Amino acid sequence: MRILIAGVLGGIAMFVWASIAHVATPLATIGLQPVPGGEATIQDLHQRLGDKGALYFFPYTAGTDAKSMADQEAKLKVEPSGLLAYQAPGSGGVMPRQLGVEFALEVIESLLTAVLLSVAVGFGARMRAAAMIGLVAAMATNFSYWNWYGFSFDYTLANAFTELMKFVVAGVAIAFVLGRGDRTAQV
Repeated sequence: MRILIAGVLGGIAMFVWASIAHVATPLATIGLQPVPGGEATIQDLHQRLGDKGALYFFPYTAGTDAKSMADQEAKLKVEPSGLLAYQAPGSGGVMPRQLGVEFALEVIESLLTAVLLSVAVGFGARMRAAAMIGLVAAMATNFSYWNWYGFSFDYTLANAFTELMKFVVAGVAIAFVLGRGDRTAQV
């Protein structure tokens, strides 16, 4: 029961930290740029892409066989490349559903972290483990996206830091609830 309580409180701590990071600090906007051409470019995208949201990669070559890969490499040498996450009007923004899903994801992440931290002995060991879990989570997507898709390095660092800190703040809550003593659960 303590692990469950620790996980839920850790998830709340994660959600609070992420909210502060995105609303009250510049972390959420580091590395982002406005679309060149502003409204004209946005209207052109909507006219061309319509009301169906999708993730667009360009230049795009279907297939993973040797010829397709060679075609892709040839295009990348002479054409610009990018990744566009497009959402039709009315589907974007911070909606209650998105906030609810994010909160649920963070509680699940924190519950899994609480299970792992429950086998560590002592507050310090639990905090070190939480920081290591956060570091893995921060690196797992952010640096791969920087490497493969060209996300800017400042954006990558800001988002990796935000992710790391989610696990650090959750670790504080979890370690506090689990206590400083011996193992609280055998996993």
